[in-house]
Amino acid sequence: MQESSVDAVFILQNADLYYFSGTIQRGLLCLPREGKPLYLVNKSLSRAKSEAAWDDIFPMPRLEDAPRILETAGISRLGRVGLEMDVLPAAYYFRLAKTFPGTEFLDISSAIRKIRMIKSSYEVGQIRNAARMILHAWKELPAWIRPGVSELEALARMEQFLRLHGHQGIQRTRGFNCEVGYGAFSAGASACFPTSFPGATGFMGLYPAISNTGSERRLRPGEPLLVDISGGYGGYLADAARTFVLGDIEPDMRKAHEFVMALNDEIESMLMPGVQCREICEHAFRRAESGLTAGAFMGAGDNHLRYIGHGVGLELDELPVLASGSNAILEPGMTLAIEPKVFFPDRGGVGIENMYLITETGFEKLTPFREDVILI
Repeated sequence: MQESSVDAVFILQNADLYYFSGTIQRGLLCLPREGKPLYLVNKSLSRAKSEAAWDDIFPMPRLEDAPRILETAGISRLGRVGLEMDVLPAAYYFRLAKTFPGTEFLDISSAIRKIRMIKSSYEVGQIRNAARMILHAWKELPAWIRPGVSELEALARMEQFLRLHGHQGIQRTRGFNCEVGYGAFSAGASACFPTSFPGATGFMGLYPAISNTGSERRLRPGEPLLVDISGGYGGYLADAARTFVLGDIEPDMRKAHEFVMALNDEIESMLMPGVQCREICEHAFRRAESGLTAGAFMGAGDNHLRYIGHGVGLELDELPVLASGSNAILEPGMTLAIEPKVFFPDRGGVGIENMYLITETGFEKLTPFREDVILI
């Protein structure tokens, strides 16, 4: 804020509201460049007062009341104000522009995302709790699947298990129109089914309106089951995947999975402060081009994406992104999901995904669980 000469930042989006205040009540959190933050709450004022980290909390019946409330609290002459323009609806922006006619609004979303990219010890603790849910679910999963069971039924059993073990029930994403349930539970060719979701794993879904919540496709012996799910605790997420199969898989798929495990070991050797995210991604794709004998790396057909991992925290799609165009550098406190996967069109996908915490000397794996193909 000092560097960009912004007089204040207005926070309105839920994930950012929680990060900066400790609650997600509808309203406007004003972070002035100097002085205490003020939370103007439309609903619910009583809950905001019981949960928020800040003492200065005021009722705001309408957004149009904000200038008067802020001026009464000593905040006026807002020449330049930062907004979360990457997520703020245009209609809300125009309301703010009309409500604060003399104010210039700037996009501060990049700075907010970079601040949130480095996790505190408290945040890491919440992510650990989310990751443990996934590990417990993987241990129980073999009891839920057998030939003839649908993706939907098996996924529903997993969702029930996760909820009863404290899963928060939703995942937040920052991307526009990026909607996701508990994750992908993709049997056989489902993992290659094209989808708008910005990830490598495909899924059929029940119908076009909602495509990522399991389908009626039945599990069959010999087909890989790519289970890519998220744990959620205290608002924070963990994202991880393993490959299961009823019986055994074809030799070329097994060989591809062995390549994935070897590549993941190589990636782990690069997970340390100071390494460019782009270097990790480019190394992974070079290795795939030279060492992968069958299957498509990181997506089949137009599901293909050129990235190898992403940040995870309050949202599933946080910074940094481990992509070929990223200039981000690994720093202690980052929590990442690394997900090398290989897909065979019309047959299925194999791969793994793990959560990592970048430390001062390297990394800590937050999802320690067997990484070979798990035979049932």
